Amino acid sequence: METFIVYIDDKQYALQQLVPLLPEKEALSSPANWILVGCPPRLNRHTGRWLTQAAQKKWRHEWTRDTTAEIIDLLEKTGNIVSTQVAQGALVLLTQQIKRKVGAARVIDARRPKLAVNMDPVTHEQPQEKSSWVVPGGVMAIGAAIVLASE
Repeated sequence: METFIVYIDDKQYALQQLVPLLPEKEALSSPANWILVGCPPRLNRHTGRWLTQAAQKKWRHEWTRDTTAEIIDLLEKTGNIVSTQVAQGALVLLTQQIKRKVGAARVIDARRPKLAVNMDPVTHEQPQEKSSWVVPGGVMAIGAAIVLASE
């Protein structure tokens, strides 16, 4: 049985990435083991200050459950075995931990890329792209001049 580890931070983007990987209904294939790892967004410092660690953990689990529900239904319809987990700590270490538990597995990074954000890799082999998005000084100056002129 083939095992997939999928990192998810956005339901719609993950569905776009996973649907092409699913076999056609007519094709007879053996079911696969899918481990969906939810990567909830960080709570801002104001929210984190007022929530207890237990409440934050509960919110992370609920977010993961809500985000992966549609994906779980889609995968289970085709006869796959699905389990979920919440990402905590370094994703590379989490991947290694899951691989030690289940053996060989294919890792799919289905997290939505974000502008000007360097995302943590999920494996040591994953190429780490540096964000090269920089606003030129001239553009900043023109923007400031427009703001000042409009006031």
